[in-house]
This record gives sequence, structure tokens and C-alpha cells, in this order.
Amino acid sequence: MISDTDLEHKVRASVSDLHMRIPVEAILDNARRRRRSRRIMLSATAVVGCAAVALAAIGLTATHETARTAKAQLAAFTLSGGPGGSASLTLHKGAQYRLDPDALRRALAEHGIPALVTVGTSCDTNPEPDGLDRVVTASRQSSGDVFITINPGAIPAGAELSIGYFSSHTRYSLIEQKAPKTCSA
Repeated sequence: MISDTDLEHKVRASVSDLHMRIPVEAILDNARRRRRSRRIMLSATAVVGCAAVALAAIGLTATHETARTAKAQLAAFTLSGGPGGSASLTLHKGAQYRLDPDALRRALAEHGIPALVTVGTSCDTNPEPDGLDRVVTASRQSSGDVFITINPGAIPAGAELSIGYFSSHTRYSLIEQKAPKTCSA
């Protein structure tokens, strides 16, 4: 068995003919430079990583704030053609809906339905034309929406449909197009 001292002597003897051409100080300086470079690189990576996390957090917060504060402007009505020239109108109810009365009036006109559309008021004329029950059939859905079937062919000559849109209900009447109108909330 070889002792530690014998092993040490054998190793020294095997390398005794080797000579270092690079001074020890140069080797140590090179090691220090590499360690410093590695520390700088790790620090830079950490800074970039923190900045990326911070930017992502700001982006998520901004997106969350936008999503939370933006109010949906949903279409307050849908209108489609029905059988026999009729039109099917659904008036959606709820705080998220904002009815544009001019948009609804134009859409009704495209279906051949002359109409006065108001929000928060309803308008009548005196005299009021007969036949509203032949022009409009309405029902309230469980969602609160109002489903209306309109028969434009039943609107008397010189008359138009008056639709008063309120957040909780809807009023309809037939009115004379050229007569003075009385509108109330």
C-alpha cells in the first residue's frame, strides 16, 4: 500500500520536467476577468428579466383596466324581414344597450315602415289613426327584450308608427305624419 507522502513524491517526480510558460499572475488575472464578466452577464440578464416582468405586469394591468372601464355598446335592436312582407323587430333592454333612434328609424324605413322613434318619450297625434292592432303585435320575452312583428302593409296612408323606447318598457302608437305631435315622458 502507498502512503499519501509516497503518492505525493511520485506525482512531483512525474511533473518535475514540466515548466510553465504562463505566469501564475496571468492565470489568476484571466480567472478574475472571467468571473467578473460572468457576474456582469448574470446581472444584466437579471435586470432585463426584471424589466420584462415589470413591463408585462404594466401591460396586464393596463389591459385589465381597459377591460374593466370600457363600457360595451351593444346594439339595442335587431330587425329582420318576416313572412308576407312583415318585419321582426327585437328591442333589447338593459343598461348595456343604448338605442340610436335614427339608426332604428333608418332600418325600419329600409323595410318600408315609416316611423318616428324616440328615447325616453312617446309621441301621439290627435286624432290617432285606427288599426294599431293590425300593424303591431308585441310580446315581452323573459330576458326583458321586446319582440315586435310589424305589418307595414297595414299602416294607413299618411300615418307612421311611433315607437317610444324606455329602459323598462316600450310604447307604440300610430300617428298622422303631418299632424302636430304631443310627446311625453
